[in-house]
Amino acid sequence: MEQEPKVEGSTCGTSALSAGLGAGTDLYRSVLSFNDDDAERKALMEVVWRNTPWMVDAFVGSHNTARRFAVMEWCLDTFGPEAWPIHGHAGQWHSGGATINGWAWMGFSTKDQMRRFMDRWPAPNAEISPPRDAG
Repeated sequence: MEQEPKVEGSTCGTSALSAGLGAGTDLYRSVLSFNDDDAERKALMEVVWRNTPWMVDAFVGSHNTARRFAVMEWCLDTFGPEAWPIHGHAGQWHSGGATINGWAWMGFSTKDQMRRFMDRWPAPNAEISPPRDAG
């Protein structure tokens, strides 16, 4: 299996997934496995992220900041409308609903899209660290 290094501004690697989950990142697997003890929540997370499994924890900035608006506009211009699967809207990318200290999950349909995003939107400086795992 190919192992790729972690990318600055991301808390996940992009190694191949185990059988059963299809393509995606370690963060995608972690999001789904975190909810193993709650079948209803796990099913919801699968619906939300299954078409955008190439997930990264990206520094997008806090709500209502120029960086966040620029990130969202770039994604819209580059990949089209955002996916909202629980509302029946297909798309090539999805941003997580929670932003913590400027960090949010971003998911993409393909590995190439994820890499393009990470190349375009690295963390602004090395002093900014993604949030630590709660577990």
